[in-house]
Amino acid sequence: MIAPPLPELLRHVADMPPAFRGDANVRAVVADLIESLSGSAATDRTLAAFDPASPTAAEENRLRWVLAGCHLLWHPAFRAAGVARESLERLLLQDLATISGTVNAAELDRDEERREELVRFALRAIAATLPGESPNEAEDRLRQVDSVERRRVLVAAAERERRAREVREAMAKKAAEEAAAKVSRE
Repeated sequence: MIAPPLPELLRHVADMPPAFRGDANVRAVVADLIESLSGSAATDRTLAAFDPASPTAAEENRLRWVLAGCHLLWHPAFRAAGVARESLERLLLQDLATISGTVNAAELDRDEERREELVRFALRAIAATLPGESPNEAEDRLRQVDSVERRRVLVAAAERERRAREVREAMAKKAAEEAAAKVSRE
């Protein structure tokens, strides 16, 4: 499926109604989206995942990402094309939960790159491409805006730096010990 142009999708996310930014019934929104796009109802087990598990900030953030994803996929182009239920469920249950563990959903209002991240994860999940963009270009751009991957890279870089510092300190200590031993022999 060819999706609408990226600027149109980014604008669609930016224009998300206030109800999708607040206290909407996430379970009902997800049920409507899945049935409308896939033509089949979501299972109760799937929908139960969208009942607030606890009143924590992390859970609220996860559900706000889900609402943003639902709003994005409610775009007329996706409703007209139809989407496989399994693809929708994977995006809403797994992909957005992963993003929500790293980025606050409020960033969607302030950061165009976060909106693009949402769009690109959704497009990948539903096997849609942007006009004029190859699958390789799409994956490359997703890697560039992927906040989860960026965090993983930063954590790995910090760990490498920590190990390098430990090695430098150990080498300096050993050199000092050898210098002290040499001085005491003389």
